[in-house]
Amino acid sequence: MATERTSDKILNVTQELIQTRGYSAISFDDIARRVGIKKPSIVHHFSNKAALVAAVVERYRSGFLELLKAQGVENNVSHNLLVYFTPYLQFGESGDQVCLCGALAGEFAALPDAVQSQVSDFFNEQKAWLKDQVSQGQSSGEIKSNRDPAATAGWILNTLQGALLIKRATGDAEHVIDAVETIKAMLGIKAI
Repeated sequence: MATERTSDKILNVTQELIQTRGYSAISFDDIARRVGIKKPSIVHHFSNKAALVAAVVERYRSGFLELLKAQGVENNVSHNLLVYFTPYLQFGESGDQVCLCGALAGEFAALPDAVQSQVSDFFNEQKAWLKDQVSQGQSSGEIKSNRDPAATAGWILNTLQGALLIKRATGDAEHVIDAVETIKAMLGIKAI
């Protein structure tokens, strides 16, 4: 069994801390303590906090897109959207954890430019994927709404991200569950 590389441990801990505390509330000291290393070991892998967080977001973005590609089914928009909802529902059940980029968006003005760019790219990628799915679903008749696909994609993303933040503030996962169920009902998507 392979052991986890130090750089991966650093990325994992940093992601968890951002998702539960936010960007401004983490430090190399916190990360080093949780990983079980000294602070200079982090600098060996990542020159500064901006480089570390940019690497975390890049990994998160690519992981999210890989999930969608790996689990997606051509010409089955309902299935693909249900796969898309899964991480949001998991975050809903995870205590105070939210989407990494959602957490970072709340502190957008405080983020270094490289991290801002990564966060913006994440949301643009999500909207583009959702727009494509909505367009396909409308063409095939799977989605009953005739709303503009771009507007619908934005509405889906905004609803899910907002529900996660409200869940964090209230501790009530029903906000996320209700958001997903409302989206499914509005689009005419049924469980498969």
